[in-house]
Amino acid sequence: MQPLSPAELNPVFHAPSLTTLTECPPLTFSSLQARVDSAFATLTGLTAVNPVLLLNGFPGVDYEELVQDLVNKHASHADLFDLCYAENLFHPQKPIWLKLKAGTGVEFCELVGQLLELSSRHLEAEHIVERILRKQEQDEKVADYLSALSQHVASGQGFSHPILINLMVHRYDENIPIVYARQFSAEQLFGAIHFQTEQGTVFSHHHLLEPGLIHQANGGYLILPIEELLEQPNLWFRLKNALATRKVEWTRPAEMAAFYFQPEPPPLDIHLILVGDRLSVAELYLLDRELDTLVFLRADIIPEWDGQTDLGSYVGFLAHLREKHRMLDMDAKAILRLCRYGCRLTEHQHRLSLVEAQLVALMQLAEVIAKREQAELITEAHVIKAQAEQDYRLNFLVEHSDLGVRDGQYLMQTQGRAIGQINGLSVIQITGHPYDFGEPVRLTATVHLGDGDVADIERKSELAGHIHAKAMMIIHGYLANLFGAEHPSPLSANLVFEQSYHEIDGDSASLAGLCALLSALAKEPIHQHFAITGAVDQFGNVQPVGGVNEKIEGFYRLCQIQGLTGDQGVLIPASNRLQLVLSDEVSAAVAAGRFHIYPVAHVEQAIALLTGCVAGDVEQPDTLFGRIRDRLDELNGHTVESSFLRRLFRR
Repeated sequence: MQPLSPAELNPVFHAPSLTTLTECPPLTFSSLQARVDSAFATLTGLTAVNPVLLLNGFPGVDYEELVQDLVNKHASHADLFDLCYAENLFHPQKPIWLKLKAGTGVEFCELVGQLLELSSRHLEAEHIVERILRKQEQDEKVADYLSALSQHVASGQGFSHPILINLMVHRYDENIPIVYARQFSAEQLFGAIHFQTEQGTVFSHHHLLEPGLIHQANGGYLILPIEELLEQPNLWFRLKNALATRKVEWTRPAEMAAFYFQPEPPPLDIHLILVGDRLSVAELYLLDRELDTLVFLRADIIPEWDGQTDLGSYVGFLAHLREKHRMLDMDAKAILRLCRYGCRLTEHQHRLSLVEAQLVALMQLAEVIAKREQAELITEAHVIKAQAEQDYRLNFLVEHSDLGVRDGQYLMQTQGRAIGQINGLSVIQITGHPYDFGEPVRLTATVHLGDGDVADIERKSELAGHIHAKAMMIIHGYLANLFGAEHPSPLSANLVFEQSYHEIDGDSASLAGLCALLSALAKEPIHQHFAITGAVDQFGNVQPVGGVNEKIEGFYRLCQIQGLTGDQGVLIPASNRLQLVLSDEVSAAVAAGRFHIYPVAHVEQAIALLTGCVAGDVEQPDTLFGRIRDRLDELNGHTVESSFLRRLFRR
């Protein structure tokens, strides 16, 4: 079997002809989100009041920029208005709202002040009223209030506050408001009623009303992270009620429970956009089973881009990030290196990451190095050095793991042969730590007389998860199907991950475990200069696994410590070939013939490579599988019968 060539270990880009990144027209994140673009085109065309759009996103998305770009593209106008509160002339404890034409709030307050002054002097003020009503397009509620105000002043009655109008929301321009509520309390979202205490008396008035984020977004768009709503579930149900009733009830502080002060709820006219990952959306659905009926418009934000089909647009996105964060320009090789990093993030040679936070982080780190070297452009060398420095800052745990190998405390072999022993591969992921790394693990299998059961020591010691338990059952199913179809197996087996003291899960070691068992059953040693990863089904087909790059690099690191011989290598599922985006060091070792990567599609290919013996057919005694069948038949006392059947079938 031929190993993969160096060209197959990393993506190959057909990049546009560029000298620097600034030569490429910038493309915003929204330009690469066709699904979300379609959703906004629909959202802006809806006639429904207070529609809701749910965006399935991921960490690192600039939701505010995304919404801003798409609103600018699709929303030609909005029903904007200024909002003010005035003293209720009939019930001072029930301030009323006045909805004003957008941008006229300040002038309205000034004109009401003039009206009040003229009326208090019993001077003609009708022209002021007419001027206000013309500005407010003869709004009925404003007209009623001005009429009541004139009568109130004429009768010599007073006011609870010298300033009659509290202008809460004022639109200084025609820009559609877009409010991103990152962290909020009930008061910050829905507004608050403040109060004062004077001589033991608690009181409030319309000037002690503070607008919330929902008031600021009125007439526009309110972006709410679902995670924040999950932290305060009562806010979601209160918001849901506001959307349904089309008005915003005020938040009353607990100190005012015994004091009656109830402002009139203002009207609500917003486009609500809920953002969060799929887990958050699922939790919100469990919290409110009516979510589907309320949120009928949804869209997925895609986290990756097809670089094979349209690499130019991705480079345009990188140009946008450079421009947005005002970074140094990049040369062509640096662009390709950044694209390769994007592939590494997605673990696919054709898919590039759109996670802005991670891409910008590497670009900024490379820029620091470029400026340190007083360079005018970010080069490939700067990007490589930025990655190396970041790895150094985060790889203490890797070095600590390697120390165990150097000190002989972690027993691993990368040379020689052994029966029932194989090098598996795992990925270490630590919660709260952004650096995943590969770590080889030694699997051993032993067999003994029994009832044919495969004893998984990890599961029996309660150190394995459900997926791992399923994988072990699949191994048992494969062996039973291959060797126990006619007679039960007289051999039982033990399988264990050596020197593993924490819980493991997943099925990526099932191919390694199966090969170790086959080695033990056939008494055929396995070459220890190989490591292997992959899952299997009950028919022996090898299935893809995750973390393949980290796993390969982890075994290469082990081989470096114990000495590269030129024979060492890794067996991976053939279906994982497109997931390869390996480090320069491993790629160079493969190119030099000092390390090898073999794709396998079936367990027969894997065991043949590991042992140097043909797996063959169970009916052929000179093959590895045939020797296992002969051993089982001999222990079962069916040697004569099976020999006769073989001679018969040969005829």
